[in-house]
Amino acid sequence: MTRDPNYDDAAIGKLIRNVAEDWTVPAVRLDAPGWRERVRSARSRRVGAVRGWLARAGQAATAAVALTVVAAMVAVVLTRTPSGPGTSPGPSDNVTPGSSGAALPSLLPKLFVDGEVPDPTSVIVMLERGNFARVDLAKGAIGSAMTSGSYGSSMTVLADGAMVCLCVVESGIAGTMPTEAKVSVIRFDAAGERLSDTPVETFVGSADPRDTGTYILEQPPHVLTSMSFSADGRYGFVGWSKRVPPAWQSGVVVVDLDDGSVASRLALPDEGTGEGTARRVTAAPAVVGTTSVRRILIARSWYGWHPVTSANPTYDSGSDTFAASFTGGELTGAAPLRDAADCGDVVVGGGQTPAGGTWLACQGGGSSVTVVRRLAGDGAKVDDIELRGRPGIEGNLTAASPDGAYVFGWDPVTATLTRVELATGETDTGQAPAAGATVKSPLSALGSWLAPTVAAKSWLRGGIVISPDGTRVYALGIDEPRLEHEPGGSKGIYAFDADTLESVGTWSPTADFVSLAMSANGRFVYAAGLPGLDSGGRPLATQASITVFDATDGTLRLVAGALGWEPIVFSATVFD
Repeated sequence: MTRDPNYDDAAIGKLIRNVAEDWTVPAVRLDAPGWRERVRSARSRRVGAVRGWLARAGQAATAAVALTVVAAMVAVVLTRTPSGPGTSPGPSDNVTPGSSGAALPSLLPKLFVDGEVPDPTSVIVMLERGNFARVDLAKGAIGSAMTSGSYGSSMTVLADGAMVCLCVVESGIAGTMPTEAKVSVIRFDAAGERLSDTPVETFVGSADPRDTGTYILEQPPHVLTSMSFSADGRYGFVGWSKRVPPAWQSGVVVVDLDDGSVASRLALPDEGTGEGTARRVTAAPAVVGTTSVRRILIARSWYGWHPVTSANPTYDSGSDTFAASFTGGELTGAAPLRDAADCGDVVVGGGQTPAGGTWLACQGGGSSVTVVRRLAGDGAKVDDIELRGRPGIEGNLTAASPDGAYVFGWDPVTATLTRVELATGETDTGQAPAAGATVKSPLSALGSWLAPTVAAKSWLRGGIVISPDGTRVYALGIDEPRLEHEPGGSKGIYAFDADTLESVGTWSPTADFVSLAMSANGRFVYAAGLPGLDSGGRPLATQASITVFDATDGTLRLVAGALGWEPIVFSATVFD
C-alpha cells in the first residue's frame, strides 16, 4: 500500500478511533443465548434456546466468536487515550467522540430517590447464570446469590413474603451436554434466610448411541427441565424431558410447595429420536395457561435436523399442546388439543375464550411472527390472528388482560400495540409517536464487516405488562439497529390506555432496558437495565440498574444504578 500524503499519523489515528468507537460485541442479555448462540442460524439458535443461553456451539461458532472478541479487544486498544513519554492526559490529536460529537452519558448514581421509596422496596432478580438475588431499592444494593443452581430454575414470592425456588442443578457430561438434572424445592423466609432444601427428583438422560464417536455440530441436549408455579402459589410444576434411546420420555411433576413433597406425576406420550440420518429433540413440557379452574394447558415443543453430521443441516420444528385436569394437586387425563399441532414452533401462552373454547399464543421464526389461535370447545380451529413482530427481537411479547377478554401483542421497534378480542377475533391497534433516528457515519460499518456472521439480537423478559386493574399497558421499546450487526438500544417505556389504545406517554430510558415489571398495587413500573451499555446500546462503564417510574405519569421515582456487572432481569412481571 502507498500512503496518501494528505493523511498523516494523527489523521489516520483519528479515522481509526472514529470507526473503532462504534465496534461493539453484542450485549449478552439474560434469558437468551450468549455470543456462541448468536452466530448460529435461526433454526440452530432455536435449538440453543431450549437449553438456555449457556448451550455449547460447534467449532465454527467458536471461531466466529474469537474473531468478534479480537475485534473488540483491538477496539479497546485503539480507543484508549495515548499515554507515556511525550503525551498528555485527555483526548489526543483533537479527536472528537462519536460521529455526532455528543459525549457519552455519565454513570448512573448508586441511588436516586424522588419522594417516598417505591413499594415494594425489595425485589427478586434473576442473575446471568440462572441464580437469584434480592435487591434492596431503599439502599440501592443487591445481595449475594441466594441459590447456586443451573439455568432454568424459577423462583416465586408467596403472600407472606417467603420465597420458594424450584432449583435445578445439572451434572454429568456426554459429549458437551449434561446428562443429569437434579430438581429441589428451596424455601427462604421473608428475610432471605434459607429454611429448607428438599430434593424432588433427578432426571437422567443418555446420549444417542448411534452418534458415539461421531462429531455432530449441533450438540443436542440429553435432559431438559422447565419450572413454573400455579396461580395461587400452592404448587410447582416441573416439566421434564430425557432421552432414553430409542425414545424421548417426558412429563410433569406437581410439587406441593408447603413441604416439597410430590403431589402427582403425569407422563406424556413418548416421542422418537429421529430415523436414519435425522435426529429429534423433545423439549421439556411447560404449563402455559388454564382453561378453567380445574383444567390447565401443557405445551411441549420439539425440533429436528438432518443429516445429523452436516455443518448446514435442514431443520424442522413444532409443538404439541395438551389439556389436563388439575384438582387438589392431582394432574391427570392429558389429551392433545385437536387442532393445535401446527400453531407454531413454541406455545408461549394460552387460556379460555369467553365462549368456552381455548386460545393459544404461538411463535414461529423467533418472535418475528406470533399467532393467536382460537379453538372451539371441541378443539376445532376457529381462526388464526397473526401478530407480526420484528426479526431479531426475541422473547414473549404477548400478554392477556386480567379479565381474560383480550390478548395484546407488541412490536417494540415500530411501537405498535395490537389487541385481539378473544370472543370475536377482531383486532385493533394503537400507535405510539415515532421517535427520531440517528444516522451513523459510513465508516462505522467497518467494525461489523470484521465479524459479519455475528447478528445482533435484542432479548426481552417481560417486554409487555398490563396493570393489575387492566386499564394500562406498558411496553419496552427498542431502537431499530442502524447497522445489521449491532444492537439497537432502548427507546424506553411506552404507556397505552388499554381501552382506547391511545398512547398516554413515552418515558425516556436511563439504561438499556430489557425487563419490565409492575407493583401489585399498580402504582409503580420497574425497568431493569443492562450493565456495560448506555441507553442507546453503546459501551459505557455502568453497572446493572433498576429504574422505577410513577405509573400514572412516568415521573422518575428511583434509580438504583450500582447493582453489579452481571446482567439481571426480574423474576416476575408483578411484584407483591
